Amino acid sequence: MRAARAIAAAPPAETPRARLRDDRTRETRRRLVTAAVELAAEHGWRGATVERIAARAGVAKGTFFVHFKTKEAIVLALVHHQIAAAAAARDAAISAGTPVDGLRAATMTLGAEAASNIEVSRAVLIAILESREIGGATDEVFAKLQSRMVDDARAALASGLLDGPDAETIAGLLMACYLGAALHCTSAPRAKPLVQVLGPLVDATLA
Repeated sequence: MRAARAIAAAPPAETPRARLRDDRTRETRRRLVTAAVELAAEHGWRGATVERIAARAGVAKGTFFVHFKTKEAIVLALVHHQIAAAAAARDAAISAGTPVDGLRAATMTLGAEAASNIEVSRAVLIAILESREIGGATDEVFAKLQSRMVDDARAALASGLLDGPDAETIAGLLMACYLGAALHCTSAPRAKPLVQVLGPLVDATLA
């Protein structure tokens, strides 16, 4: 996921000293995210404690809380970035095309973001599966995008662009296609690239 780098970003600074401070902040956040991802893969999400994350990143425990309120905040930041990218792709596709284009763009961008860093995606899935708190919080984030996808599916059905089940089912199927492909590609060493797995599933759903 490109979010591993993106969530470390800070607004541009106006002075050399401020730019140096922001560079250090971005680097610390990047190290913390990387450490959390590595530890989740090695020990599971529960085993990736704040103490271990801070130690792996080479910072004090207190420094962790300067950047993130909880370790769960790291996962939510990654998911928020992924959903924002998918929503932006959906908006751009609809403005230049049809609601079906928006559905395809949203789903495929979720896949592209996850595929950009499989290790990060694996860590996110581990955290979601192991923590009800994270699972519930990320579900709320995904639900916002899925609600917009339901609107797109409803518009596509009304205009005759799709001929299938109800809008909620179409949006749910697309989200299930993404989640299934992501789980497969993060757990199967010989899996094809995620986007290659996801593409035919999306095409079949929107046929």
